Amino acid sequence: MNHTYLSDTNLAQRYGVSRNTVWRWHRERPDFPRAVKLSPNCTRWKMSEIIAWEASQAEVAA
Repeated sequence: MNHTYLSDTNLAQRYGVSRNTVWRWHRERPDFPRAVKLSPNCTRWKMSEIIAWEASQAEVAA
């Protein structure tokens, strides 16, 4: 299975926030998708999980 991954920079640009905010969400929001550590210096988020999280946020807001 082929996954698309997003970096903290990609997520920050996607949501118009800083990279620090992305990491704060990662630490403090239990509903935010968990990051995947691909190597010691490479942490990414699965695009499919980000899209699912966005959909759940849209439902909460509705």
